[in-house]
Amino acid sequence: MARMFTNSIYYVHEKSGMAELNKDIPVAQPKIQADDPTVFQDNMQELVSDLVKKAKEIDSLIEILPGIQQSEDDQINALKSLEEENRVANEEYEAAVKEMESVKEQINQSLRAIVDEQIQQPTL
Repeated sequence: MARMFTNSIYYVHEKSGMAELNKDIPVAQPKIQADDPTVFQDNMQELVSDLVKKAKEIDSLIEILPGIQQSEDDQINALKSLEEENRVANEEYEAAVKEMESVKEQINQSLRAIVDEQIQQPTL
């Protein structure tokens, strides 16, 4: 949206024609880059329409944000609840990782024992 706005301002700055603001001070030199007044007005209408459309899209997105209809206290409570759920899930994850490491070590020990046993057996 900000980029659209700055691009629109740039267009207006670059493509607008010189306008006489005071009859005592005439326009001495017309702007060479200026668009034809009807083209300029059409483009301005399109820019305005695009900006308004984008603003409405942003408003619509804001309205569907989760918790936008809740009070600040309700949102804080929801975040605290989510933090607690995340903490519990993290503890469960860490416990599962420790268990996996323990099982991995047991498997490694079993494999070492099997290899050692096969090395000690005489080959026929």
